[in-house]
Amino acid sequence: MNLDDLARLLGLIPTILENQTKLLDRLDRLAAAAPTPEESAMLTVRQFAARAGLSTCTVRRHIADGTLVSTKIGGAIRIPASSLQPTSPADVSRLAREARGT
Repeated sequence: MNLDDLARLLGLIPTILENQTKLLDRLDRLAAAAPTPEESAMLTVRQFAARAGLSTCTVRRHIADGTLVSTKIGGAIRIPASSLQPTSPADVSRLAREARGT
């Protein structure tokens, strides 16, 4: 290796460091956007129903009519835990009216 080769390699260092910084920034953004283990958890129909305070029949009905997203994994239905939403008293009243058809 001669002095010209060494000078060329030293000239590449700022570009390498800039690319490294860009990659680290991208990794940080990806890590921040990644779901937490709680968000990525998948629940069975029974588990979801228990946490939501619903019957398994109601959960299956919501899956069938498309109001609840689910996935089949090995033939078993799984629902993302992130689908659980806090329910306000107004939501409970509205859902009860809808269920009664009034």
